[in-house]
Amino acid sequence: MQEMISKIEALLAPLLEGTDMFVTNLQIEPGNNIKLFLDADEGLNVQKSVSINRQLVTQIDELGWYPNGDYSLEVSSPGVDEPLRSIRQYKKNIGRTLAVTNIEDLEQIGVLKA
Repeated sequence: MQEMISKIEALLAPLLEGTDMFVTNLQIEPGNNIKLFLDADEGLNVQKSVSINRQLVTQIDELGWYPNGDYSLEVSSPGVDEPLRSIRQYKKNIGRTLAVTNIEDLEQIGVLKA
């Protein structure tokens, strides 16, 4: 599974180069369901997601990684309930109100300052 994730990340790198988009999470679930979560500094719109999806599907199909198209690819932005995973996401969300669960499993709400 990790090997395939690495291969997909290698395909993604040139597709995202020179854009404001970045990967927040990539996972492969049972049944070859590839879930790619992207974010963008200026916001991720549907056109950006569709473009990456189409380009990635074309490359995966051409490489024959999943015979007979035995996979699905979902490209979306992380939902508001998804944790921030990268420094870039934190920077993008400065000034927003966030809920944080501390090490004692208590939720605290505050504004991200830096």
